[in-house]
Amino acid sequence: MKLSLVTHAILCTLAVTGLASCGGGGGGSESSTATGSTVVGTIAGFGSIIMNNGVEYETDGLSDCEVDDDDVAGVCEDSLAAGMHVTLKTDANGVVTSLKYDDELEGVASNVNGADGIGDYTFEIYGVTITTTSPYTQWDDFSANPPTIAELDGANVEVSGEWLNGALNASYVEMQSDSSHEVKGTVGAISGTDFPLTLRSGDTIDVDASAIAASQLPVEGDFVELKGSYDGTTGIFAATEIEIEDEDDFDSDSEAEITGTLSENFASSTGFSIGNTDVDISGAPSCTGLIGLMVEAEGRYQDTGVLVVEECENEDEDMEAKCEVEAVTVPDIDKPKVGSVECGFPGTSGGPLTIIFNDSPDLAMFSDDSTASPFNLTNVDEADCVEIKFSEDASGDYIADLIEHEDNGGCDSTELEATVDLFNDATDITVAGITFTANPTVYDPIGSNASLSAGDKVEIKDNDADGNADEIEVDD
Repeated sequence: MKLSLVTHAILCTLAVTGLASCGGGGGGSESSTATGSTVVGTIAGFGSIIMNNGVEYETDGLSDCEVDDDDVAGVCEDSLAAGMHVTLKTDANGVVTSLKYDDELEGVASNVNGADGIGDYTFEIYGVTITTTSPYTQWDDFSANPPTIAELDGANVEVSGEWLNGALNASYVEMQSDSSHEVKGTVGAISGTDFPLTLRSGDTIDVDASAIAASQLPVEGDFVELKGSYDGTTGIFAATEIEIEDEDDFDSDSEAEITGTLSENFASSTGFSIGNTDVDISGAPSCTGLIGLMVEAEGRYQDTGVLVVEECENEDEDMEAKCEVEAVTVPDIDKPKVGSVECGFPGTSGGPLTIIFNDSPDLAMFSDDSTASPFNLTNVDEADCVEIKFSEDASGDYIADLIEHEDNGGCDSTELEATVDLFNDATDITVAGITFTANPTVYDPIGSNASLSAGDKVEIKDNDADGNADEIEVDD
């Protein structure tokens, strides 16, 4: 590995948005009050806990840790994994005081579709559509990451993620060693010990609660978590345990941050939701134009069951590179996730593409990172093939949002998705400072090369890593 160790002063200059880290302490841009705040999102990595808002939260002394309804007696992080959707409570200094994780669904995966082994799958549990996306979805306890369709189909799995347009976008999928099933939803009209359960997707399943004591039965309108077994043939869930759940992530009038996809939700009283939470964005002009994108929203949770958003920040990654590493720089070995990667594209000119990995509060996500098997920049070597999602800051620097290790010993193919700098039809194309030849080239849509110009967003595929743009897909 080409690893550079420089002074802490240079680190602070490099991490222009990580000012809090130069003085120590976690929390970064975490907003807080005298009583702290609530943070909801997906775990992106460890070294304390790094959330998908890019902030590293200190967990020293964390004793209130609940995972899948069980209190964790040991170190909280040892029971967690990247991709889990969690709720954190912090004190006024941004230190985590409590953490809760609970999966959304647990059941048998069926009707799996997608490109085998790629990880971009759709499948069903209880008729609910689950989507997974490489490299965001983290897979646990499978023989491969991602698993094959054959291994996933019929497996009993636990799924965590966010609901979007009636589907569950999975950020974490874990194979289960037992046959227990879990589901959450709203109780319908009860007939004896039977009732329908409406899931967050809008789907309804029938529940047989005859094994539950009469005194423990829910009432219509309760939001509950059921444990038991599901018969896919009859479509009946036989409940052996029922727990009344708090559907909301926040305490009344609490200051909160939530990271997820801002989407239109006609079932919400406000018409919008972020992840699994209804939000009111009417007083937050910074949310305008961010529908369908990943956002970090700050606001306060009210008694109405809605998070009233005061500010939105666009967290959506808009560029991507599959490239061959030419060099890795880590300014401070004590912060191995902070530095830069020089991204090379064999056969091209103008490179390498330098991508900066900032300190908190803008830490990148390191795919497959865990306490048991850490992944950081010191694990990346020259000539490794990596996939990096990144964005451009106000200074024109490219800032990493996510990195995934693809392979050792180079890339069989490379890809670059970014904005066109210069295009000469049938000659070459320059994107993010990298110049590919463009002959022969297949354009999608066909004929789009006739109007392609600087400023357009394209995805370039070099199928044999020789510097020629074999395919150019032009964004509409």
